[in-house]
Amino acid sequence: MATAPTRKAPAADSRTRGFTLLELLIALAIAALLFVFVVPAGSRQRDHAELANAARAIAAGLRMTRLQAINAGRSAVFAVDVDNAVYQSSGAAREALPRGTRLALVTQRRETGGSALGDIRFFPDGSSTGGAVTVSRGSDQFEVLVNWLTGGVSVHEQRSAP
Repeated sequence: MATAPTRKAPAADSRTRGFTLLELLIALAIAALLFVFVVPAGSRQRDHAELANAARAIAAGLRMTRLQAINAGRSAVFAVDVDNAVYQSSGAAREALPRGTRLALVTQRRETGGSALGDIRFFPDGSSTGGAVTVSRGSDQFEVLVNWLTGGVSVHEQRSAP
């Protein structure tokens, strides 16, 4: 009987394949550079989103105050404390804005309670005294506008010039 030739396994390469120390150092340097440039951009986007959420929350509070005035058949007030970055819808708890956020209020003179306090008043027919609440942090700025005739509320992002 004839025997079939047997194959031998290829001889193991005496060098183990892998990465050199230089290749690992270059990869770590690239990763560190990416971390340095990408993380701050992500932080900036997070801050922008937080400010946009604060502007939307103010707009929601203004809309809620308008609906309360219409439903109750009497005027309702949305109060703003500029110095403390706090606002309050009619009948609701005070809401503080995130740390570092600045507020500005434009309203009728008779609705101000000093330089730091002011109101936007809504009437039973849905109209209002009108005004604007500006929320800003750094170069980001959002303006929440209230139409005096309709009481409609809108949010606008203010873009800064490059």
